[in-house]
Amino acid sequence: MIIRNSLNQIRHFSQPARKLKTAQKMSAWSIHSYGDIEELQLGENRIPVISDPEEILVEVKAASVNPIDSFMLGGYGKTSFQVLRNFQLEFPLILGRDFSGTIINKGHGVNQFNIGDEVYGFVPIHKQGSFAEAVLASQCHILPKPTQLTHEQSAALVYATMTAWSGLFLAGNLLLKQKKGLRVLVLGGSGGVGTAAIQLLKSQGCFVFATCSKDAVALVTSLGPDMVFDRNDPDFIKNVQNESKYHIIFDAANMGIQNIPNSWQYESYITLNSPLLVNNDKYGLLGGLITSAGNLIESNITRMCSGKSVRWGYFVPSNSGFRFIHELICRGKIRPVIQEQFKFKDLPRAIETLRKGHSRGKIVVTHD
Repeated sequence: MIIRNSLNQIRHFSQPARKLKTAQKMSAWSIHSYGDIEELQLGENRIPVISDPEEILVEVKAASVNPIDSFMLGGYGKTSFQVLRNFQLEFPLILGRDFSGTIINKGHGVNQFNIGDEVYGFVPIHKQGSFAEAVLASQCHILPKPTQLTHEQSAALVYATMTAWSGLFLAGNLLLKQKKGLRVLVLGGSGGVGTAAIQLLKSQGCFVFATCSKDAVALVTSLGPDMVFDRNDPDFIKNVQNESKYHIIFDAANMGIQNIPNSWQYESYITLNSPLLVNNDKYGLLGGLITSAGNLIESNITRMCSGKSVRWGYFVPSNSGFRFIHELICRGKIRPVIQEQFKFKDLPRAIETLRKGHSRGKIVVTHD
């Protein structure tokens, strides 16, 4: 189905779209309750209506599948996300956090883009997502699609690279640190975030070390790290240890601080899988925050004497961060790594593939 705008969707906030094929509804994957993959339903939803002058309606050509989509399917973070939604009705909920496509309508406050422009971008975690034929996004969360990349390649880069940037530059404080010569160990170098992190760090002149399975060593090596550790090697722990001290260990494999060998020397350990949202779901907002603060203090106090710290990284919808990454992508410093592409109708299979683990880059869903 091709999405086109209809006149009765245009409120006073939006500028008139070009004359396109009229459509009232779009095809979308949504859930009506939390659960497993069987909760995903492919059906007809109303095309989103622009209600903010800075919103843009994009016809989705491709979107990537991220671990957060699988987690949210099961209700992960629902307590926190409902606060961000101002407790508005959460179902039906469309998942999907990034996209690449074509602008088909825009609010009157949008001056940087025109209808018909090809763009790529992301949707904040509490908004309706991109596993649909059209998605609403703020103009500060999109940028022109890189001309050298396809829609599939562009979509594959957004969420994973922004997650890596958020973890390293914000939680890891690389915004303020001297980056050239910084020694960073990336755990899980073959996954979506791992492949993005390696390239992002190398573009900044860091010394990058990465871990992965034996069958992924060639892929990870092709991204340019200074050393790759085969985690299937019997001497894996010793090999990592022998490279002396790391300024940062960036955990893109959900290895967990409790599983980091004491013999590994580092200054900061950054995880993307903090217990904050789980604690909020389990204990409520106040109880969750108190419990999480205790978790973070405990993790740090036991390592403080050895000069180590534990930090929690989160995806941050930063316009400046996206622009920074966009420039690197356009200069060829960061390239997409796609494991597999699925048709839009096969989204459940794409999520099942993601859940099997052993990622080799990103999984992408594409519209016919």
